[in-house]
Amino acid sequence: MKKTLTPLALVGALVAPMVVVSNVAAEPVAWDKQDQTWLTQDSEHFSVSFRNGHEQDASRALDIAERVHTELLPFFKTAPRLKTQLVLVDDVDVSNGWATPVPYPQIRLYMSPPDDVSSLASNDEWMHNLLRHEYTHILQMELGNGAVKGVRHVLGRQAFLFPHALTPTLLIEGLAVYLETNKTLGYGRLESNHFEMQMRMEIAEGQKSLNQVVSSARELPFNTHYLYGAYFYDYLATTYGEKAIENYLQDYSRKIIPYFLISGSAERAFGKDFLTLWQDFEKYLDNKYSQQIAQLESTAVTGQDVQTCLFQQTTAASVHGLLVNQSNGEDRPQLRALTLKEGSPHWQGLSYTKGISAMDSHPSGGLAVSRAISYADGRLTNDIFIYQEESWTRITDHSRFQKVRWMPNGQQLVTSRKVGGLSELWLIDAKADSQQEKLWQGTEEFVLGDYAIVADGSAIIATLKRPQQGWNLERFDLATRTWQALTDTKATESTPVMLDDGRVMYSADYDGIYNIYVMDLANGDVEQWTSEVGGAFAPQWQPELGLVYQAYSSNGYTLREMQSPKAISKFKIASKKGRHDYPPAVTNHVEKTQPEPYSALSTLYPRSWLPVLSLDDQQSLVGASTSGTDALNRHSYLVSASWDFSNNLANYNVLYQYDTRWIVSAQRSYEFEKALKGDDKYRITSEDDIAIQRTNIFNAFEDQLSLNAGVTWSHEGVESEPTNSGLKPFNSTNEALVGLGVAFDNREGYLNVPGTGWGHYADLIVETNEAFKTDYQGQKYQAQWLGTWDLPARMTLTARLGAGYADNDAKAFRLGGVNTAKEAVMFGRDTQALRGYDDNVMRGHRYFTQRLELTSWLGRVEKNWGLYPVGLGDISGSVFVDSGAMWDSGTERKQLTGAGLQLTVEAKLGYNITLPVSFGYARGLDSELGKDKLYVQLKSDF
Repeated sequence: MKKTLTPLALVGALVAPMVVVSNVAAEPVAWDKQDQTWLTQDSEHFSVSFRNGHEQDASRALDIAERVHTELLPFFKTAPRLKTQLVLVDDVDVSNGWATPVPYPQIRLYMSPPDDVSSLASNDEWMHNLLRHEYTHILQMELGNGAVKGVRHVLGRQAFLFPHALTPTLLIEGLAVYLETNKTLGYGRLESNHFEMQMRMEIAEGQKSLNQVVSSARELPFNTHYLYGAYFYDYLATTYGEKAIENYLQDYSRKIIPYFLISGSAERAFGKDFLTLWQDFEKYLDNKYSQQIAQLESTAVTGQDVQTCLFQQTTAASVHGLLVNQSNGEDRPQLRALTLKEGSPHWQGLSYTKGISAMDSHPSGGLAVSRAISYADGRLTNDIFIYQEESWTRITDHSRFQKVRWMPNGQQLVTSRKVGGLSELWLIDAKADSQQEKLWQGTEEFVLGDYAIVADGSAIIATLKRPQQGWNLERFDLATRTWQALTDTKATESTPVMLDDGRVMYSADYDGIYNIYVMDLANGDVEQWTSEVGGAFAPQWQPELGLVYQAYSSNGYTLREMQSPKAISKFKIASKKGRHDYPPAVTNHVEKTQPEPYSALSTLYPRSWLPVLSLDDQQSLVGASTSGTDALNRHSYLVSASWDFSNNLANYNVLYQYDTRWIVSAQRSYEFEKALKGDDKYRITSEDDIAIQRTNIFNAFEDQLSLNAGVTWSHEGVESEPTNSGLKPFNSTNEALVGLGVAFDNREGYLNVPGTGWGHYADLIVETNEAFKTDYQGQKYQAQWLGTWDLPARMTLTARLGAGYADNDAKAFRLGGVNTAKEAVMFGRDTQALRGYDDNVMRGHRYFTQRLELTSWLGRVEKNWGLYPVGLGDISGSVFVDSGAMWDSGTERKQLTGAGLQLTVEAKLGYNITLPVSFGYARGLDSELGKDKLYVQLKSDF
C-alpha cells in the first residue's frame, strides 16, 4: 500500500527555508483584555499597529523609523516596495524584537528597554537602537536583483527568493550590529565594553572556528552570531572599506540558488573567498587583543573560585548564607544557600524554582523574588513571590514587577517595572492582595536599572539612564520623590549594593573593564576591589564570605569570593566625569495619517504562490498552494489544491489558525493499494479529515491547566476498485466526534538536556459520537500521563501510562508502530505506539499502555560543514521498554512488550533549522507477533 505525497507535504518540503528567514517564530500578539482595541497609523515607508493608549508611542516610533530609513538607505541603495509593518507590543517583560521579509516586511517591537548591564544597554536611545537593528535586517534581506527579482514577480514573496535571508546568521545579525553602532558618538554594541569583553575572552581562551560559529546554538557566548558577525564586518570595513561590503551585498542578492554562492560573491567584492577572509579575520583578532590580554593577566586581582555556571546567577545576601538561584542548563533550577564549613564552600538546597530574575532577603520578611511567568494568552510578565518557612506565597498578580528590594521594616517592598516603555517605582506591602503605591514614573528615555535601599529606608541608590546619556548612579529620596545624581561619567555603573558602613558597592567599566568598586557617598571617594581579565559583575557582601561576585569567561560566570578585599586603586568620582550628549532620537516629526481601527484584511491576502507537482505511475498531480498572515499574526492560513489528471481526483488541504485558540483544518488524501490480480491495477481509497479545535477555554495554575474542546470528522471511502482484484473488501466509514479535554502541563526544557528536562503532562479526554449521525455510536474516554525526572549527568527518566475505553459501537483503537507523535493528538486520538510490532497489531475498545525510557545526552558536535548548509548539533541516546494491550469486552487481554535502543542526531540544515533524526531498533518480545524493527524518523518530543 502506498500513500501519496499530499500537497501540504510537498509544499512544506519546498518552503522549509521560510523557517530560516525570521530567526524566530512569528508568534501572534497576546489576547486582548477588556476595552483593548488595535489601531493603525501610517507614514511614508511604515505602518504601525498598536493598542489604544499607545498613540504617542506609535507616533514616536514612526518618527524614529523614518529617521532610520533615511540613515540606512544610502548603504543599501533600495528599500522595500511595500510598507514595513511595525507592531508595538507591551506584553513581554524582556527587551527584544524580530524582523522578517515574508510574507511582507514586518518588525515586532517589544516595548521594554534594556535595564541590566549587557551590550544592549550601550545605546543612545533604546527604541532608536532597536529599530535601526531590525530595519537593517529588512533592508538586507529585501535585496534582490537580476533573476531573483524576475522570479519574485512570478511567484511572489517566497522565502527562497530572499538570498540574504538564507546566509549564515552571523552575516545577518553581524551586519545589523555593525550598522546599529555609531563610533563617532560612542553607542551600539561595537562600542560596548561588555561586547568587547566577550570577544576578548574568546581570544584569551580559544576563539571559535568558522564551522563552530556558523552552527553555534548552545555554546557560550549565546550571542555568538552577533559577536563574531559584528567584529567580522568591522574587520571588513576597516580592511576593505564599506563600499566593498555594499558590493558583496548587491552581488549576492542576484543569486537565485541560495546557500552555495557566498564565497564567489565575497571574492568578487573583497578579492578573497570567504574562508580566506575568515582566516585573515582570526589573525586580526589575535593581534588586536593579545597584548591587552597579557597585560590584564599580569595585573589580575581576583577572588577564589567557588562555582562556574553557564548563566549569570541571581543572588542575595541573607542571614542563612549567600542565596543563589542556581540554573546551569542541565538540572532543575534550585535555590541554594552558600556558607563556609571548615573553611570550604558548603551548599544547602532550599527549594526548586522557576523563572526567578531578581531576589532580596530580609531576616524577618523572608526571601522576596520576581518570577517571569509565560501565559497561554501570549504574555510573559513578572510577579512577586515570597519564600518563608519552606513555602512560597504569591503577593502580586500580573503586576509586571521585575525588580524587588526589602524596606528595612521587613513589611514593605520597593519594586520596579516597565509599562509602555516607561520605568516605574512602586512601594507595596509584603502580603497577598497588598496595597500598592506608585512612587515615581519616568518620562521617555528615562530607564531605571537595578537599585539598593539605604539602611534607614529613606532613599534608594539606583542606576539610571537619563535622556541622551549613559548609565549613572543616582539617589532617589523616598520622601520628596526626587532624584540626585551621584556620578556623571561615561562608564556603565550597575548593580549597586549597600554596605554596613554606608558605602555603595557596584560594578563599573571606568577603564574599559568591568570591575567591582566601592564609593563613599559623602565625599565621592572610590576604591577598586577587583582587577579581572574578563569582567566582574553582580557583587554581594556576605559577612562570612566577604565580597562575592561573578566573573565572566568564555566558559560562563564563575562565582568568586574575596574575604578581605583591599583597594587596588583609589580616586575621586569627579575625576571620571564625562558626558555622552547623544542627539535626540526624534530629529523630525514626519507626516502621518490619523490612527484608524486595525484591519487584518490589509495584510492578510496572499503575497505568493507555489506550484504543486507530483508525477509517478499512480497519479499526475498538478496544483498550487498559497498562504498568508496578518500583521498581528493572529490570522494565518495555508491553502493547497491540486488535480490528479490520471485518476480525475481532487486533493486539497486547508489550515486556518486564530492566535493560539482556534485551529480549523480540512484535507483529502488518497491511498493506492495494488490489486493481487491483474496488471498495474490499484484500489484507490480516499480519506477526508476535518478538525476544529478550541484551546484554552479555561486556564488555571499559571496556565498549566487548560480546558479544550474539539470536533473531528473522518470519512474513508473507495474511489475506484478494479474488478476481481483479490483484495479484502473495504468498508467505507464515517466518524464524527465532539469532545472536551482537560490537560495539565508543567514540563520544563533545559539547554543541555535532550527533550524534556523535568515535569509532568496529563490529560483526560471525553468524546461522543452522538452529536452527528455516523457509522459509529457511543462515547470514548482516554487519559494519559507522562512524568520526566531529572537525573545526574544530563540524563532523564520518562514514564508514560495511557488508557482508553470506548463503547462497543464506537470506532476501535489501534495499537502498534513507532510513531509516538500520534499520542500527542488531543482529539481524534485513535493510535497508541508499540515499538517492535507492526502498525495495527491489535485493535480494541479498551487499552492500557505503559512506557519507560531512559535518555542521555551523549555529545555535542555543533559544527557546520564550512559554509554548506549542513551541520550537526547534539547527539543523544535512549533505551526504552514499551508495553500495552488492546481488547474488547468479553475477549482475552493479551499484553505485548517491546524493547529497544534509539540514537538521535540533530541535523543542522540551512544554518538555522535543527532537525532531530532518530535511528532506532526495537524488538517485540512476543513470540508470535513480535518483530525486529529498524526505523528512522523525525523525533517528536512529547
